[in-house]
This record gives sequence, C-alpha cells and structure tokens, in this order.
Amino acid sequence: MKISMRWLAEWVAVPDADQTARALTERGLEVEGIERRGDNLAGVVVAAVRARQPVAGSDHLTLVEIFDGVSVHQVVCGAPNVPAPGGRVAWARPGTTLPGGLSIGVRELRGVRSAGMLCSEQELGLGDSHDGIIVLEADAEAGREIASELMLRDVVLEVNVTPNRGDCLSHLGIAREASAAFSLPLTLPRVDFAALLGGAGAGAAAAITPPVAIDDVVGCPRYQARVIDGVRVGPSPLWLRRRLEAVGVRPISNLVDVTNYVMFDRGQPLHAFDHARVAGGAIAVRRARAGETLVTLDGVTRQLETGDLLICDAERPIALAGVMGGKDSEVSEGTTRVLLESACFEPRAVRVPAKRLGLHSEASQRFELGVDVAGVDASSQRACALLVEVAGGRVAGQGSDLWPRPLEPLMIPLRRARLHAVLGLDVAAPEVRRLLGGIELGEAGGGAAGADGEVLRFQIPTFRTDLTREVDLIEEVARLCGLDKLPATLPSVSRAPARSGDRVAERARELLAAAGLHEILSYSFVAPAALAARGFADDDRRARPRRVANPLRLEQSAMRTAILPGLAAALAHNQAQRVHDVRLFEVGPLFLPRAQGADDPELCDEPWVAGGLLAGERDGWLRSGGPLDFFDARGVVEALVHGLTGHAPTLAATSVVPWLHPGVAATVSVLGRELGVVGEVHPRVRDALGLTGVVFAFELGLDPLRSAPPAQLTRPGRFPGSSRDVSCFIGVDIPAARVQSVLAAAGGALLAEVRLLEDYREAGKVPAGQKSMLWTLTYRSPERTLTDVEVDAAHAGVVAALASELSATLR
Repeated sequence: MKISMRWLAEWVAVPDADQTARALTERGLEVEGIERRGDNLAGVVVAAVRARQPVAGSDHLTLVEIFDGVSVHQVVCGAPNVPAPGGRVAWARPGTTLPGGLSIGVRELRGVRSAGMLCSEQELGLGDSHDGIIVLEADAEAGREIASELMLRDVVLEVNVTPNRGDCLSHLGIAREASAAFSLPLTLPRVDFAALLGGAGAGAAAAITPPVAIDDVVGCPRYQARVIDGVRVGPSPLWLRRRLEAVGVRPISNLVDVTNYVMFDRGQPLHAFDHARVAGGAIAVRRARAGETLVTLDGVTRQLETGDLLICDAERPIALAGVMGGKDSEVSEGTTRVLLESACFEPRAVRVPAKRLGLHSEASQRFELGVDVAGVDASSQRACALLVEVAGGRVAGQGSDLWPRPLEPLMIPLRRARLHAVLGLDVAAPEVRRLLGGIELGEAGGGAAGADGEVLRFQIPTFRTDLTREVDLIEEVARLCGLDKLPATLPSVSRAPARSGDRVAERARELLAAAGLHEILSYSFVAPAALAARGFADDDRRARPRRVANPLRLEQSAMRTAILPGLAAALAHNQAQRVHDVRLFEVGPLFLPRAQGADDPELCDEPWVAGGLLAGERDGWLRSGGPLDFFDARGVVEALVHGLTGHAPTLAATSVVPWLHPGVAATVSVLGRELGVVGEVHPRVRDALGLTGVVFAFELGLDPLRSAPPAQLTRPGRFPGSSRDVSCFIGVDIPAARVQSVLAAAGGALLAEVRLLEDYREAGKVPAGQKSMLWTLTYRSPERTLTDVEVDAAHAGVVAALASELSATLR
C-alpha cells in the first residue's frame, strides 16, 4: 500500500516521513521503502518565454529567449509547440541530470549557443508524450521548481499491510495509527450534504431514488445508490491526478478518478454506472443463475457460476459484485448522469469469483479483507462532493440505502490477569484504557472485578473487523506498548517438544542426514501440473489429487500424492542460483484419495514416505569427485533401509515406472515388502519440472517398516573365515542381485558373506551378450575353524549352482 505524506497530512499533522515510517513499523505496519518524488527533477524550473525566432538554416529549430526569474537565457528547441512570448515552459538548467540519465549542458547548435533544454513529459519521466515540450499555465511563477509547480513534490511510503488489517488499506486507516502513535488529533473532513442537494430552489436536481433490492443480505449486508445529474466527463484537475499517481494509479477521467480517490482515501471501493444504461434505473443484488454471462469492463465475456454475487438492473447483470463492472453500463464520454454504488460485500462472495476468474483488483482486495459497513454512507457523501467539484454535477436526492440488519456493537471483555499471563507484562488498567482508546476502542463501562480479577470491557469500532476475541485485544496492547518492551522469558516445559511423525520417520531423517543429504520442508500443496508430469496411469489414485477448495495460487492447488514436486522445486531454485551440486531429502505424508465405498471417502489416506534428489557432482579433494550416478543414489537407499531394518534391501531393475528412466530404475524391497523405487528422473519429467542435467531420485514408503521385525543381533565370529573367489562369464541381462541370491542359497550355512568385486563388460574382451563378474565369498563356522576340504566342498557346490541355474562359465 502506497501512502502519500501530503495526502496523509490532510488527516493528521504527522512529523517527517522518517519518523512516521519508524512509528508505523514499530506498530506492526512495516514500511518497506520511502520514495521522495520530485527530487529527481532538481534543476528543472518554470521559465517565461520572452521571444522566439527560427534558427537560420533550419526548418524546425527555434531560438527561444527565456527568463528563469533571475536572468535571461537562450535555448535552441526543436519542438513544434513553443509558446508565444508570455508563455511558460519547463527548462532544465545546465548541469542538470534528467530522470533518464541525460546530462544537460551548454552547447552550440547551427552556430547558436544553447543553454539547457526545454523539456517534454517523456524527458521528465512524467508520461509517454514526446510530440512537444510541456506548456504550463501562463500565470506560473518563473524560477519556481517544476516539481512544485506540477505538484510532484511528495514523499511516498510503501507500507506492508498484513492480511488482518484491511482497515489500513487507506490513508484514513494509516492516519488512525499515526494519530495514536504521536498522540495527535485526527481531522475528519466533513461534507455538507444538504448543501450538495441544493435545497428546494431552481438549482436543485430533481430527486431520484433508485429502486434497490437485496436478495442475499449475507452476501451484501448493505447497498447504497445515489444519482448525480448533469456531470461532464473530462480530465481530473491536476491535484487529483497527482494524488492517484503517487499511489500508483493511472488517472482515467474525472468520474473514475473520484471513485479511485475515495477508495484510497477511506478504504471504501465505489463504482459509477452510467444511469442511462441501467435498465429501469433499478438495482438488484442477487446470486447468479445457471447459464448467465457478463461482459466485464475489459471486454471479456465471463461465464458465471451459480452462486456468484451479481449487481443487476431490471433486465440483466451489470457487474460482478466487488470484482468488476460490466461493459454495458460503464461511464463514457457521453455520460451525463451517474448512479454511484457504495456497498459492503461479504469477503468470500468476492474472493471466490475473483480468484476463479483471475480478476484481482484494488477494490476486490479491500472487500476480501473486509470493509467498514458503517462507513458506506460517509464514503458515498465524500464521492458526491468530489463529483460536484470536479465534474459539475448535482446530487439528485438522498438516494437509496438498504441496510437490513444493522450491526449490534461488539463488546469484548479483557481480563487483566489474562493479559499478564499472555504477555508477561503488567500493564495498569489506566494504561490499557489509554492505549486502546487511542485506536478508537471505547471502554464500555468501568472495570469490574470477576473470578479472574479486574475485567475491562471494550466496544469495537466497525472498521476493525479483525478484533473478535479477547486475545485480539491482548495482541493490540502488545503492539501498542511496543514488542521490544515485552520481557524475554523461556516457556516452562516438562520435555522437549517432539517433531512431527514417529520413530521410523525420525530415524529416517537421521540416516539421510548422515548420508550427506540436506533436509527440506516443502508445502503439502503443489501444482497439479507437477503431479501430472510424473505420468501416473488414469486408474492410479496418485493421478487424482484432492483439490484445495480455495487455493492461494494455482501452484498450490492440489494435495501432493508424491514427494517429488516439492524436492524438484527446491532443486530448480538452487539450479537457478547456479548451485548445481545438490542433495536433498524430505520425510513426510502424502495425501492419497480414498476409493468410493471406503470409510470416510472424502478423506485421504496419509502414508509417510522418504524421498530424495541428487544432482551434480560428488565431493572431491581439490578437484571434482566426478558426476553423481545411479550407484550414489543406490548407496543412500541401501544405507537408509539397512539403518531402519538391519537388513540389506533387494533392488530389481524395472522399466515400468513412468517418471524414471527405463534403463536406470529399480524397485526397492526388504524382507519381501516392496518399499518404493530409485533411479534417474526421466528426461521428459525433468524438463517438465524445470530441472537441468542428470537427476537421480528415490521415494520409499515408511509405513511397511512400522511392523517389520526388528533386526537380530549376531555374535561376531570367534573363528577365522576362509575366502574363495569365483570369476565367470554370465548373461549380461542377469542382475547382480539374482547372482547373489543363487550364491547365498548354494553356500548354505557355512557361507557368511558374498561381495561383488568386479562387473566388466568391455566389448571384444568378453563373449557377446555376456559380462564378466568377480565375486569373493567368505566361509565361516560359528563352532570351529573350517578345514580346506570343508571350504572346497562348499565352494564346489556354489560353482555348480552358477553353472546349472544361471548358465555361467568359469573363467
């Protein structure tokens, strides 16, 4: 929210911008920046034209003699609109640097000395026009700074208004905070509405009372309509245009500018209809019916949904309430009579269609956060006064004001004992009254004694829609006292708070961190496109994520059915920052829709998983350790599964996982239970997720491990083992895990360990279609030292099994 200090000064006599910014920030309204408008135009002044004549030898240059209030100068100008003597122009003195970086000096053109430059709007950064120089009013004072003459001199604060403080999305809201911070009176501009009506004389407009009907008093608690007759559409006066430009709004016309001005002044969005284009001059507020459409101000035909809140005339919808007006009823250059809307709409009635249609605006933002229902009339009167001032209109009667259910004053009790318990700060009752009274919370009766000690009661003003509970008042006291004054105390707890999840999840985190991966915590809401990129089959429930009914944004509109999207987003962010060597993991729940017919089908199953991504190169000493590959990811998975179960996992090649490369993917199992997969992310999926380079990933379910039998500890062998190697040629398509299982089964009870030492596949050095493998086997008995005869006999059985079961050939 941009706040103009000149504008704010009309409400409260605040000190300078720096003090105001500091006070607002201390009260929870962080000022993120200060813009000093007009400072970049230092050196540009008003100049009076004394004489003008063509430059000899040129068909477009003019030699202009100007007076800057002190001395006379001559300037060569190429613009076609140099005014006659007596006119006023914007002159940049020699030595000035214009907003675009152009340095102005003295130079010679066609043999004529030219000092400075006569400036256009574009050159001063005031607009896009460069067809001619700026021509000012003839009574402008020569020598006056152009920033002051054009009302550009201002200081603008960029205030970060939190979502609960919709009342501060206006200069009035910020003025209330500044008034309390500096103990200064708040000036409320008064409107003599009776004078606007013109009495009963000949100058008064005929009274017009627009018929108004509200079908949904929940969606629209209050609606007011007034008619202003005899308006003339044209540009707004300079002061009004400058006010809107200061807060980042482009001036359009006097009618539209007035509604925008009041919105930024008081926080109440308004809308002006062309009364002649409102059928029957009547207004009805109702919900949309099936099949209705509306052409909005941007010329787009919007398909409405049943339940959208509409503003209608006697024949059709003319606006989407609180979001955008209709094209058929907008004001235009020919408008002479305006129907002015000032209303209060329920936040959800505005937020839902605005989000669905992507029509967020300054007006919809204020309705979504809540506007002051009691301030509807005051804002309408202020707009009527401005329309009469800048458009020459006359207010045609009191208009219509429907408020079916006026608000009852909200009273909230505040226990001083509770205040002390929450803040740890003992604030005396008079100080509480002073602090809350400063922000217009009036005490309803004196303090009373209750079971919890002294109890104060406060009446909440209607513009503070965020104050509904006692704890809200406690927060206000803390904010107004100053958060820096709260004592720093450690909470009293009997044990350290536990992290989410259970023992298996915690152990998985420890193991993955020990493996060199960094933990992330991503949102459970993800983009539907990120899930679709994984290519799940239509009948897979992971392809049908639960949608968030009212997402903050599209990228967070689906409950995750896979852990990969969050990890991929973190990796993509790192890669965008040129951090390419990344190893990430996350442990958390997925949200899988339940099948129809299941218990509570509207809920989700929430299995816990551990997932990880690896990209870039291995760590090395003084140089790179080489690019990461599948075996790095496999090593992490093996360490994780073994650490959780005490058993080595079994990996089996697979080509049916749609999001993994079919040649570099494997399923992971342990104790006969399939846990998940590991492999290289498919290039198609990688591109869809915005990743670069080769990326390896794994996703393992943790739920199957919760009931897994605990690992059995074995006593270390007391007797020495004896090793034998076996080297063989074997089919290239036979995985190492299959060979290992055959060796283990054939070795029997004496075979204590099987390890792969070599997998060699160089073409021309091994038979076609085969690979060379070297295994080392360790034999050991828990009861005695084995003899060579016993070891050789056991080993012979192993070799025979290789030949018979796998058609292996010894080397």
